[in-house]
Amino acid sequence: MAQQGKGGELKALRRGLVQPTRAEAGWKYYELFESNLAGIFLFNELWESQKHLDAHAASSHFTEIFGKASALLSEPLEVNLLTSVAQASRG
Repeated sequence: MAQQGKGGELKALRRGLVQPTRAEAGWKYYELFESNLAGIFLFNELWESQKHLDAHAASSHFTEIFGKASALLSEPLEVNLLTSVAQASRG
C-alpha cells in the first residue's frame, strides 16, 4: 500500500516494470492491477518455472524499481505464491 499521497508515484514506478519484464525469458502472464482501495497495486504473474521467477526477482530493473518503490510504501511488500488446486476447463 502506498503512503498517503504517494499512489501516483508508486503506480508509475510499478508500471515501469511491465515492459522490461515481458522481455524476459519465461514469463507467461504479467499484469499490473490497481485496486479499488486507494494506493494498492497488485501484480498477477505466471512464470514457466521457479528458476525464471528467481531470475526476474534478481533482474536489474526489478531491484532498481522495487528499491525506489519501497520508500513509497506504508507497509512491507507482500508476496503470495499460489499453487493451482483445480483447473477450469470449458466444455
